[in-house]
Amino acid sequence: MMGYDIREVLPEVFRIPVPLEGNPLKELNSYLFRGSREAKQRNLLVDTGFRTEGCKKALLKGLGQLGVSMEDTDILLTHLHADHSGNAPELIRPGGRVYISREDYRFMDGTLQEHRSERFRENGIEESLLQAMLACTPSRTMAAPLSFRDYTLLEEGDVILAGRYTLRAIWTPGHTPGHFCFEVCGTGAMLLGDHVLFDITPNITDWWDVPDSLGNYLRSLDKLEAYPVTLPLPGHRQAGDMKLRIRQLKEHHKKRLADCLRIVRELQHDPVKKPCLYDITGCMKWKIHCDGWDDFPPAQRWFALGECFAHLDHLKQEGLVREVCGEHGVHYEPVEK
Repeated sequence: MMGYDIREVLPEVFRIPVPLEGNPLKELNSYLFRGSREAKQRNLLVDTGFRTEGCKKALLKGLGQLGVSMEDTDILLTHLHADHSGNAPELIRPGGRVYISREDYRFMDGTLQEHRSERFRENGIEESLLQAMLACTPSRTMAAPLSFRDYTLLEEGDVILAGRYTLRAIWTPGHTPGHFCFEVCGTGAMLLGDHVLFDITPNITDWWDVPDSLGNYLRSLDKLEAYPVTLPLPGHRQAGDMKLRIRQLKEHHKKRLADCLRIVRELQHDPVKKPCLYDITGCMKWKIHCDGWDDFPPAQRWFALGECFAHLDHLKQEGLVREVCGEHGVHYEPVEK
């Protein structure tokens, strides 16, 4: 162990903890691949934290302890979420590259929340709640500024040099449409971003032109099972047994889909609640310390509603529910076979 809880996970590869103040995730795992000055290798920093002074100071402190300057460092982003990408424009120096997937890049034009808000309205979410949720989303205040567009765009299979290592891009859509994991070739290590987390479940939400985010996520889990990963490097918290965790995540979503379908069926006959997005979400089980659904903080309701959308979308793709537009907004009905 080094100072500031920096850990060397592979020779010349270091995990730097970046505090996420006020966020339930608590920390981001940023990874630094340190190049050799003698060999004129550039360093590579993987994920950067929110666009806040606290995240920036923590990263620069960690880099300083490792004797690394951003003047000789490129940045690799596993996906677009603000806790991973927000600080990149603040940190990068002239001549440096910021890598992100081409698919995620197209969602970084400032219209994502607008599209999601419109879908929430169509599903009967009250405007007061919508505005309260929007005010809490990290993309409003802690994401990379829209004026920064100087990204190097990645595709499936692209290779990046990182010090003595070679990274290969693996497209794993689900958590975001363009989420990438990166195989550290020849080592058994893999950078996971938020695709596989070991003591929390990655949030899978809807995306405005993606018909089935959850289906994409489950197929991406299948894809990663084929890799012999012995050193998983997640974007948050601690690592664990990769194949076991993939099985657990699949089982989690299998149970949640069954629960969601059961709720849709039961709400068809409920005298008070309706089979709409808000009430279906409120009937689902969530690991949060609140007295009830209406007591969820606005930020947590935003994530819960999005996750419910993803499960309803998957049930629609599987032909198990249908979306019905009525005068009071969208509601859902089971399709009995």
